[in-house]
Amino acid sequence: MSLVALVALAAGCRTINRGITESVLERGTADQWQVRYGSHVMYTLTNDTLPDMEFEGSVIAGNVVVRYQRGLGPQAQCVADRTAGLQNEVRERTGIAISTRTTIYLIRFDQRPQNYSITLTVEPNEFPLPLFVRAEDESCEAIIAQNHIYPYLAMHELVETSLVWRTEGRVLPDLSWEALGLNVHMNNYTRWFRDGLANYAGYVAYAIVSKQVPSEQRLHYRQTLLHIHPFTSLAKVRDRLFSWPQSSATGQERTYYNAALGLFLLIADTYGEQTIRYIVSEISQREMVDGRDLVEIVNRVVGTDVRRLAAAFEFPVLGVELERMSPALALNRGVDLREGVFVTAVKDDSAAEKGGLKEKDVITAVGSTPVATLLDFELGLFRARSRRFVSMTVHRQGAGVLTVDLPLQRSESTGTPPGRRRNPLQEGRIEFSHLSRLFTH
Repeated sequence: MSLVALVALAAGCRTINRGITESVLERGTADQWQVRYGSHVMYTLTNDTLPDMEFEGSVIAGNVVVRYQRGLGPQAQCVADRTAGLQNEVRERTGIAISTRTTIYLIRFDQRPQNYSITLTVEPNEFPLPLFVRAEDESCEAIIAQNHIYPYLAMHELVETSLVWRTEGRVLPDLSWEALGLNVHMNNYTRWFRDGLANYAGYVAYAIVSKQVPSEQRLHYRQTLLHIHPFTSLAKVRDRLFSWPQSSATGQERTYYNAALGLFLLIADTYGEQTIRYIVSEISQREMVDGRDLVEIVNRVVGTDVRRLAAAFEFPVLGVELERMSPALALNRGVDLREGVFVTAVKDDSAAEKGGLKEKDVITAVGSTPVATLLDFELGLFRARSRRFVSMTVHRQGAGVLTVDLPLQRSESTGTPPGRRRNPLQEGRIEFSHLSRLFTH
């Protein structure tokens, strides 16, 4: 009897369960059904996995060491020579002596990792840089063009660590540590300068390499990791940039990084590129500097208040949403071009709408500035910011190449504060042409 009861009970539970299940399914709506896919494939390089990798040898050029896997010796020498030469050019343009050693690892894969986690223990004056090499596409040009952290991010890290660790003139960083269960922060408020100058050096390196990349690799190189909204961000942050601490909220980081680059591009354009070298030279004569010292040094070199320079900065708001053009986007949207910026949306009653810009247009030039990236777009708009209108060259599907003129609104009460541009002839120095050289790709 007990066995029969158990069977009946089991059957009854099953019947009840089926009834509940069917009832829930019948009441369920379409939006309650989801199919989710995900990938957590991650390439990881650590102190433990690095010794297991087989490196055939290493080459040295200047302050650059390149370790390479089997058969990559010539490419390693090329990468070492180009990186060392790039560091020298950046030093000439910015005045920064890069004291941090670069150790590059050439690592071969069938397909380059899209997601990776790299944690390596190094000396304070060493920066490790893995560069991925796709098997059967192993030329020096391909390695340089297709590793998106080269050279912008690499140069950023080299310059920032050199500012902190250099033997002549040290820019004090912000410090954080835990004490008695509390997070303690000591802010020297130098981040605007350290990250700003590092971003500027990274941009200079990016502009130099872009001229060296062959045309067949250029689309890959356009995907280099860059801060692409320097001026839009500076117009938002303004003089709050000078109180940007190392411990700031993560959500603000990208905007502040962009703004720091925007400030240095603004200084270089307004007062001449040589001004950056003068500032660095002044710092090298000090044993150490904090944020207040940096503001004082920059003010003396440019002959104006750098805080006011940032506070007064304005940048046109066009009311347009943009996306970098790519081969996949071109195919998906039915566009014939592979470079430029794609207009994804135009706001009502905006400058973009008044000027005739339309959704799905591809902008290929802003004024006389060719546009292949979102950063190019901002640089072109920056050059035209003092005008009443800016001309844009667009490709419109079905209509061909057009020119549209967008109105630029600006405040009459603000503007760039007066400063002094040093005369290099009086000081025995040669001045670089500023905007034209700085912003040419």
